[in-house]
Amino acid sequence: KGYREQLAKSYLVDKEVSEKLIKEAYDRMQKDLSVSHILISTGPANRDEAKAKDKINKIYNELKNGASFSDLAKKYSNDKYSKNDGGNLGWVTAMLPNGFYEFENQIYSLKKGEFSQPFRSKFGYHIVKLNDERPARGEIEASHILIRDKIKGKPVPDAKNKIDSIYNKLKAGENFVQLARKYSQDDKTAAKGGYLGFFGINKYDQTFEDQAFGLNKNNEFTKPFKTVLGWHIIKRMSKPGIKPYSQVRKSLLNKINKNERFEIARKALVEKIKKESGFEENLSILDTLASKLDKSFYSFKWKSPGIKDTLLFKLGDKKLMLSDFINYIKKNQRQRLRFRKQDPYKQSLMKMYENFVSDNCIKFEEANLEDKYPDFKFLMKEYTEGNLLFEVMEKEVWNKASTDTVGLKQFFEQNKDKYQWKPRAELYTYTIHSDNKKLIKKIMKYAKKHPHKKIIKKFNKKKSIITFKVDKPEINDSELKGMKFVKGEMTEPFFDKEKKEVTVKKINNSIPKTNKSLDEAKGYVIADYQEYLEKKWIEDLKNEYKVEINQKVFESLIK
Repeated sequence: KGYREQLAKSYLVDKEVSEKLIKEAYDRMQKDLSVSHILISTGPANRDEAKAKDKINKIYNELKNGASFSDLAKKYSNDKYSKNDGGNLGWVTAMLPNGFYEFENQIYSLKKGEFSQPFRSKFGYHIVKLNDERPARGEIEASHILIRDKIKGKPVPDAKNKIDSIYNKLKAGENFVQLARKYSQDDKTAAKGGYLGFFGINKYDQTFEDQAFGLNKNNEFTKPFKTVLGWHIIKRMSKPGIKPYSQVRKSLLNKINKNERFEIARKALVEKIKKESGFEENLSILDTLASKLDKSFYSFKWKSPGIKDTLLFKLGDKKLMLSDFINYIKKNQRQRLRFRKQDPYKQSLMKMYENFVSDNCIKFEEANLEDKYPDFKFLMKEYTEGNLLFEVMEKEVWNKASTDTVGLKQFFEQNKDKYQWKPRAELYTYTIHSDNKKLIKKIMKYAKKHPHKKIIKKFNKKKSIITFKVDKPEINDSELKGMKFVKGEMTEPFFDKEKKEVTVKKINNSIPKTNKSLDEAKGYVIADYQEYLEKKWIEDLKNEYKVEINQKVFESLIK
């Protein structure tokens, strides 16, 4: 059931409309827009709807008569975040978050300098203005070095000198990653060499983003510049640009299916289902029902009025009665409670009726997917047969391989030379929980010539400064990257500024190539034993059930 529901989702939207929405989003992603807006809130539970509508219309008339958008935003807008800046929201790009599709439609329909007519969102009434547009910045991969100009609110006098010194080191060819690890005061990125990863617009300070996106080449870095956090230098790692439509189509579809645009495709499908199924409805009975509603309709107390049951609508050979709709109303109390008490009963009833029709159209379509779409039928058949095969394989192969300990041991003994360790190192990892450079240097010097027990004994007298672990990685393991496979080899200390600790690795001994025990190789042995059992099972089936191939038909398939 779960698989069918999941598979059905992609069939239960209008694919033509979906495709248009995906293409629309992709086309809009090619541009960034600088926008301003004026918001007039409708208040809690939309109590001030009429006042808000009247007010936004008056503002719109003032704009048409030449009033300044910025001045009117400062005077009237209820958006406290943009109000004092004349309604300026900065730069935005598609897709806007869920709930802002109409906002997006408005801004992408304007020309530079134009403002929209008033429109509604869940927050109230808006008028938007397009200030400017540019080719989309997309995403950039970058690293940075930060020197704070204030610490705990107090100015740092030499912050500018420090960042200039780092900048000169970079110009002289020193490594950005090493300088970031050594000097950067961004605790989240310093240990990673200042790496910020990929980011687009509106993630960081406007000045920071302008500097980052102003870099024209990979590995180019900015001059020192200042933001509210302090002084920065940014290095561009890569800038992939906006990916081709074919590469982003799937991710855009996933986004569309999770926001309000999905309802547009769903509504289009409902209309198509109505047309294909010969949908017929009896709306006059809803007038009768609406006339018998009272204020209890907007509460938990509502009870069905005594109306003779009659046909409400038909979908193909499916008939829905008035009683079905009344049961739907009873079950969907939350939907009723979301209406305002001053809303006309007929209006609220019709909204619930639309949802009821929509739900039943989708159920009708879902029940007929196998008949309507051969590919859906094939996928369901493939899934059912796959489940049967899984159950048989589990019984005949996988469970046997896990539970047949005698057979597994015999198989291992017959093939044990196949399961071997490559040459390994006995690797000691010391973690020094201190940022005292003199102490770290002293421990490093002592560790080069002494075994781990003496190191621990000497330096952990008063408190546990050093923790220690032993691993046995193989010669090509990433744990040994950059190390010579020689007894006594030690790495340079790795400083973790955030944790205030240092990690050092030392090869204490080398271990030659050896056979693994059954316990050490168990995962690999079970996998190979499963393969052996599967081949044996298939051979037994072939011997028991003769397979005949029509060679002529087989060859025609190859052509």
